[in-house]
Order: sequence, then structure tokens, then C-alpha cells
Amino acid sequence: MRRRIPAWAWLPIGAALGLAAARLILAPRILERQPSAGASVPATAEIRITFNQAMDEASVIERLHVDSSQLGETIWQGATLIYRPQEPWASGSTVEVRLDAGARSRRGLAMVVGARWSFSVSEPRLIYLWPADGPAQVYARTLTQTDAVALTAAPGGVVDFSIGARGTRLVYVAGSADESTELRELDLVRGEDRRLFDCPGRERCLSPELSPDGSRLAFVREAPQAEGTGQMAGRVWMLEAGGETPVPVSPEGDIAFTPFWSPQGWLAFVDVSRGAILVVDVAQGEPFSPMVTLPSSLGDRGVWSLDGSQLIFPDLLLAASGPAQDEEAESLAGMQTHLFRWDVSSGTLTDLTAVGGWRAEDGSPTYTPDGDWVIFNRRLLSQGDWTSGKQLWRMRPDGSQSEQLTDEAFINYGAPAVGPSGDLAAYLRFNLEAPLEPAQIWSFDIGTRGASFVVEGGYLPAWIP
Repeated sequence: MRRRIPAWAWLPIGAALGLAAARLILAPRILERQPSAGASVPATAEIRITFNQAMDEASVIERLHVDSSQLGETIWQGATLIYRPQEPWASGSTVEVRLDAGARSRRGLAMVVGARWSFSVSEPRLIYLWPADGPAQVYARTLTQTDAVALTAAPGGVVDFSIGARGTRLVYVAGSADESTELRELDLVRGEDRRLFDCPGRERCLSPELSPDGSRLAFVREAPQAEGTGQMAGRVWMLEAGGETPVPVSPEGDIAFTPFWSPQGWLAFVDVSRGAILVVDVAQGEPFSPMVTLPSSLGDRGVWSLDGSQLIFPDLLLAASGPAQDEEAESLAGMQTHLFRWDVSSGTLTDLTAVGGWRAEDGSPTYTPDGDWVIFNRRLLSQGDWTSGKQLWRMRPDGSQSEQLTDEAFINYGAPAVGPSGDLAAYLRFNLEAPLEPAQIWSFDIGTRGASFVVEGGYLPAWIP
């Protein structure tokens, strides 16, 4: 005869099972992890793990294992852990990530199940707009590939773009069939494309630039000045991450263009009305007042040093007339464009072109990733040295050791875009002897001085690390 278990005997068993179920339900768990398993991402991508509740940070960090030779730092944003590599991941490598079970929430409950996954690191990719004679899209390719991949599919083409937030986000101005524009963002880690802002009415958005931490987007809203004139006036605006309503940053009534960020999050832009570059600490909030006003009659943007302590920008310099080779050379030598360096701490302004004693038309400066060199384009204006086309040069950030990199008198080298490793520069190449030919994008090996053709009809080259 089978003995029956008394009903009261099930009570502790049921209570234990209920507690176990409650523990499983209430235990912390991972909601999202990026990069996702098997993803191929830029070399600067961060590892992000989002939990369903606030965690005991130390218990998570001690159970996190990143199988890579690259050291990193951990940052918390609410319930999201961010692992940021100190240097970019090695191109072509695979990164293994493991979070062991046992990490606790702030309520003391432990994770029952851990996680393990891996992702791969892409080679650096050159990106650009193409084609120049029709609605353009953003294309990307490695220099070892023969075919480029379209990253965007805007119905009216892409007007402008930039890469920001550690090279992991592409922000671009998308056109539509009715000629309106909108700001969009493509997350290069998640692969998600989303709308940020619709430019209203007859306005046109331009020059989108993400702040270094990705929390703010600066851009220009360009509007007609007067009916029938065809002239446009621009103003710099800023949109906070997650926001829908941008705020104006440049002074009301001024014409301003070309915003660009410093590493510490200051916003600089060219104020045409004042003939100056204005620098604003947007973290101070409205009203936005310039920290400094740097006179600039040329109206070109500058480039910040890696630590944000210095700003290099081009400006016009009226030079004394002197002997020249011919009338064209004499006209060119009458007005020079020099590179100037503004020091944040001292406020001093240094003429870097004059350091080497050059008479030149300098422009488009950019730092190499290690900060040791400034790459720029230059046309010499001295008697016997001037050329029709600007050539690529480099110098130290203090103006010393100026060195010419290219020597093709009738080829004009556009603004250089230095690759993430610092050994390659991409540029727009114009043949001044064949002005009807389309411009081409080329890459230049700074070490070997070798150049390679990339694409015809492309423009605005940049790099995804």
C-alpha cells in the first residue's frame, strides 16, 4: 500500500520553490550587450553592457574579463557598464568578452547566469560622398577592397556628413525629393539609422558635428537672407542627445558657419559677421557667450591639438610686395595665408608659417593621431618656388621641421584626411591642366611617399577607424 505524503509536508517544498522562482525573477540580468555577438565594428568601439537594474559596480567589474592585449577603463552610466579601450583594438582581431555569474545588484541579489560572446574588429575604412554629378550617398571601403559599400540611402542624396563619438557614429544631412533636409545618425556599432531633426521650411541643414562624448550635435541652419536674392545666412545650433528641439549658439543676427569641437567639449565656429572664430563653453548653458574671439578674415575652421590646449587655424596675411617671377606670381605673393596657433592657457598667437620663414598659402591643417605632426596643404609664393597647385606638407606643431611631401606643380591637393594609424592621408586631387576632368580621391603613404588612386567623382574623404 503506497503511503501518501501529508499535505502539510508540501508547504516547505512549495515555499522553497517559490523563493527560488522569486530569486530568478528578481535577479539582475543583462538587457543588452554591444557590440553584439559576431559583429564587425570600428577599432574604437566601446563594450557596453546594460542591466535591468542598478548594480554593485565593484562586483561587476571583478567578474568582467576582456580577452585582449588592449587595456581599458570602465565607466558607468546608470545601469550601463562601458568598457573603453585606452587605444584602438587591433584591426582584424577578435575580442572575447566574459561576464561571470555572481555579479550583484545594489539590493544584494546575484546574477544567476553569466554571459560570453565575441566580436571582430574591422580594418580602417575610407568613407566619402559619391558621385559628384548626382545625388550622392556615403560610401565606405578599405583600401584593400575594390568595391565600396553604400552606408546611406537618402532619397534626395546626402548633402554633408561627419564621423564622431570615437569614430563609431556617422551623422549626415539627408535630402529628400521635395528638397527638404533632415539630420540623421547611423550607429556604426549597432547598425541602426535614425532621424535626429527635420530642418524646417526653406532652411537647409549643414555641417553636422558631434561633440567628443557624443552627447551634443552642433550644426548650421542656413536660411534665405532676402526674397529673390539667392543669398543664404547661416546660424550655428546645438541639439542635446535625446532632445528634439535645438537651441541657437551663435549670436543672433550674425552669419556663422563651420562648427567644430575641442577635445574638452568647447564649441568653436566661424562668425563671418565678426570676422572671427568664436569659442563657446556650451556646458555653461544659455546664454552662450564666447570665451574667446580670435580674429579671422579668411573664415576657415581650425583644428584642435589632441589635449585641447592649442588651436591651429589659417588666416590671411597681407605681405609686403617684392620681386616675383611674373605677374601671376607677383599677384599671388602679394597676399599670403598663414597657419596660426592659439595657446589656450597663455592666450598667445603664433604665426607657424613664419617660424620657417615661408612665403606661402597654407591651409587645411590636421593633426596625425599621435599629435606629433600637422599635415596641411601649401602653395609656395616665393620667387621661383610657386606652383599652380597646392602640395601636401607636414610640420611639427610648433612650426619647425616643415617638409614637403608631394611635388606635382599642376596637381592641387585638397584638404588631407589622415588615417587612424597616421601613415596614410586621403585627399581630393584636382588636375589643373585638365579642369574639365572630374576630381579624384587618392590616398598617400606618408612613409613611402607613394600615392594610390581610390575613386573618381568622390569627395569629402574621411576615415572610420
